[in-house]
Amino acid sequence: MKTYTCLVCGYNELEEPPIDEYGYKSFIVCPCCGFEFGFHDDDQEYTYEGYLKEWIQNGEKWAYLPKPVNFDLQKQLKNIKQ
Repeated sequence: MKTYTCLVCGYNELEEPPIDEYGYKSFIVCPCCGFEFGFHDDDQEYTYEGYLKEWIQNGEKWAYLPKPVNFDLQKQLKNIKQ
């Protein structure tokens, strides 16, 4: 099964692309950082960087999955293509 990467936190096991080839947001929610593509960026006007900064300041709480014991945010952020 193909997986996709969260453009905010680098979580690389999303089941759908956050943004399709036409630029439409999928409204998928990242189970790691909780960012919902099409809501937080469009309706709430968050930038990816701004949301990431706030998520980190709030303790990097995972939204829908237990935070892995060996979680390394710096390593995960490398999954994001610059």
